Amino acid sequence: MDPVVIPPSGQTPVKLARVIRFHLGELSARNGHHEFENLCRHLARARIYRNILPATGPVSAGGDQGRDFETYSAGIGIGLFDRRISDGKAVFLCSIEKRIEAKIKADVNSALKEGRADEIFYFCESNLPVGRRHALQDWVRKTHDVPLEIFDGSAIAEMLSDRDVFWIAQEFLHIPAEIVPATVDQDEWYGKLRERWSGRAPLSASAADFAEIKFGLRRATRNEGAKPDFLRWIGLMERFTEPASPRHLQRWAAYEIAVAFLRGKSEMTSQLPRLRDFFSDLEDWLAVADMKDASVLLVYAFGGLALKQLEADPAELFAWRGRLQSLLDREILGALGPGRRSTLLDARAFLQLVPEVEGGPLLTDRAFDDWELMLKEAEATPLFPIAEFAAHLSKMTGPLGPHPRFAKLAEDADALLAKRQGPMMAAESTFERARAFYKIDDLLQAVRDLHRVQQRWLTGDSMVAFQQASYLLATSYLELGAAYAAKYVALAAAFVARTSDDQEVARTAPTMLFRAADADDTAGNSMSFLRLLLLAMLAHVEHDADPLDHDRHPDIRAQLGQAAALRGLAARAGSYYLAQVDAALSKWPPPLQETIIQSSLDPDGFWTKGSWDETWSRIEESFVDRPFGDLGATRTVSWRALGVRWTASFANVPETVAIAEETIATLQIVLVALAGLDLCLLPLNVHLNITLCRKAPRVQVREEPSVKDAIVVDMEVRRQFSEKHVNRWIADVFVPTMGLLSLISLLPRDILQSAIERELREAAGRVYIARPYRELYREFTDDENFERTNPTDTAPLALDRRFDGQEHPLLASKTGPGPTYSKAEALERIGRRYEKGIASVGYTTRRLGNRADRRKLLVQWHREGLRDWEILSIIANAAANLRHPLKDDASETQATEALRAAFDFVEDPHSALDPDLIPVDLLQRFRQVYQTTYLRSWDLDVHFPAADEKTLEAFLVARYGLRSDDVEHPDVFAWETTERGKG
Repeated sequence: MDPVVIPPSGQTPVKLARVIRFHLGELSARNGHHEFENLCRHLARARIYRNILPATGPVSAGGDQGRDFETYSAGIGIGLFDRRISDGKAVFLCSIEKRIEAKIKADVNSALKEGRADEIFYFCESNLPVGRRHALQDWVRKTHDVPLEIFDGSAIAEMLSDRDVFWIAQEFLHIPAEIVPATVDQDEWYGKLRERWSGRAPLSASAADFAEIKFGLRRATRNEGAKPDFLRWIGLMERFTEPASPRHLQRWAAYEIAVAFLRGKSEMTSQLPRLRDFFSDLEDWLAVADMKDASVLLVYAFGGLALKQLEADPAELFAWRGRLQSLLDREILGALGPGRRSTLLDARAFLQLVPEVEGGPLLTDRAFDDWELMLKEAEATPLFPIAEFAAHLSKMTGPLGPHPRFAKLAEDADALLAKRQGPMMAAESTFERARAFYKIDDLLQAVRDLHRVQQRWLTGDSMVAFQQASYLLATSYLELGAAYAAKYVALAAAFVARTSDDQEVARTAPTMLFRAADADDTAGNSMSFLRLLLLAMLAHVEHDADPLDHDRHPDIRAQLGQAAALRGLAARAGSYYLAQVDAALSKWPPPLQETIIQSSLDPDGFWTKGSWDETWSRIEESFVDRPFGDLGATRTVSWRALGVRWTASFANVPETVAIAEETIATLQIVLVALAGLDLCLLPLNVHLNITLCRKAPRVQVREEPSVKDAIVVDMEVRRQFSEKHVNRWIADVFVPTMGLLSLISLLPRDILQSAIERELREAAGRVYIARPYRELYREFTDDENFERTNPTDTAPLALDRRFDGQEHPLLASKTGPGPTYSKAEALERIGRRYEKGIASVGYTTRRLGNRADRRKLLVQWHREGLRDWEILSIIANAAANLRHPLKDDASETQATEALRAAFDFVEDPHSALDPDLIPVDLLQRFRQVYQTTYLRSWDLDVHFPAADEKTLEAFLVARYGLRSDDVEHPDVFAWETTERGKG
């Protein structure tokens, strides 16, 4: 009969912190600095940075240089396990001394004497009042220009009372076993399991006991509420590693304990003997599960090595890897049937996430090769665990998501999951992956997956999930700066909530309206923001029992604070702006209205500080477009995407605004869909003049001679919308967009169309969400209130000031080599240009150097960065035009033959051209001509005649090596070397 054990009662966080604080104080009494240092290091790993290394060592080797521990540079593969990594040098200092202020100063001086630091964290057992802490921080900042953060005894005790790090207090402070955090776990099974194993010992040969203890250990490793039980489950699991236990249980237990130590304690060195034991008889365990366990455990071990949490000889780990790779290769080759082969391919793919040899490259492409083969085999394997693999992909989104093959693999996995378990299950998998993409700031991939989730979940059984996806989608668009796309998604979700009979769905209305208001605020639609914010507040009051409790709803305070900031900004901008804001606020309930007005008078508000120039800079950092942009007779909307500044102008009346914003939202959705492609777009300005029409719309492009790099488009949009003709409605925006892109892209039109075809098809499925934008706009806009708060006699804010706004890096112009560029080909061409250029115009070039004005121009070109081959090519093109002038009616073939003949010409001193034939203005003109020639040599071309030559030149310099590529060559311009040096 098992003994009766009374489980320890849990302590509340406040009581627990007091107990821990007491034991912290006992450290100084028993000179426990070493224990305190270890405690602080583990706590810092859990709460600050993972990549922390003890800074210890013999005095002869420099000792610890006054640093108790510090961060190290993270290695390849570290992202597989944790993204919380310090990019700089963080120094950590610890002390249990009572007279702490002098000690802090002395320790900081010592730590910085031998090297730099980007930040300092100081852990001390003594309590330090906040005023003295701030004084120390100011001293360190002024003395060493380094930020200092101090954690005193009370702060440390409060942190250690958290369930996930309480094991640190248990291990280093020797907290009694009966002292544990209060249980907050709501899963009944774990509570029963925990109680069942209190005071029991497992049977070392029992797989059932092993399974129960494994569940408990994994729970304690990964669940915050169960963390205090970690050491208890470890002790139970260790019983299966004893010699009396069957070998398979010994290996299973070694796996569980080693992984638990790495994930739960950020330490694996103590488990090195168990790792050795696990891999000692690797060849005897060829079941699929055993080989998969070996692959996963080895990747964990390499992760521990990279994180400095496993101290081992890398050669030993690579030897294990080589043995496992050989076994997997052999077993895959000899596998009988797709079932075993598919799962072994998965195991081998996972193994490819670490290099084959120390310092070798990652084998990620091999992993994708294996996973793609695995899915093909899985098609013929009805019981293949596709849901498990899809979940695994979601967890691996951080390190693998940016890989170009990840998206296709995930799509194929979801397709098989939908086929096997239904589209709802596939949507859940896609949603998890989208959230993972969002967490790593890969917003383009998140948007793509969230739209797919929306399409699958737009049904009655999944509307709550649809709302969750819609909120994250609107947030992603907003962070990308696509404010009108964000507003569209949010209004669609608000409409779904408003019209739903499901109370859980209906309660999402305030959240969606708040997000729509955020979009208007970011876009500079200040009056619309106040209207939507009022609707959101009213919905919030309707659906929440205690709507104005700021502790429960901190986001409400932030929303009201934003309205107050807008009113404060209006007051500073002028009485007419303040009058419009107050007119909008007059519709608000008096308590909220008074709260906003009083907050707007705060003397510490950013709108009251500094010069107007400084305030304007802060505005540009915070908004996509200028505030109060929805005032005036004509609305002008601007945003930046794909390196292009897009501007739309339209009449500021409700019907036109609804349709124009719909057009802009659709265009933004399309541009985000195309953002991952390299379309070789020139950074031009595109201005849309939007008007309404009743019949077939027309689009007319015209040049503005007074403005360089500007395309003006007169765009008509249909007044009427019919759900029977959704495709026609989509085409009304897609066709002009395709036309505009073909003008500003340097790619040939057929290549451009082929490049964007897939993304445009996908975007077409994104632009109709629940209802058309124009209907959603009218649903949430009162025309009478619109007319009252959008007077035509008040202009947007500070029209005399340029507003640059923000462009998200994911929507910026592409950088790096262009899609048609090849370095090797570029150098080969340059060699030929020197050979042909020197032969055809070498003597002519020398003659030009004898003329002062030509020589001055060539010297200037060199100082600008033009390479010899570029200048030779410019002269050669001018000479070709003189030697073989073309008739106006010459065919393209004749022009090509004439150009070839000109460059095949070999001149001598007698056939060199007279410099009088090549004046400075001709050379300047052919410099521009040669840019187009060079562009076409890379299969590109200019489709917009008004493109500025400087813009084109900057593109070629940045992406096609125009000023950087060169080869060894004769000094063609030796006669001007001295003059070049004078510059």
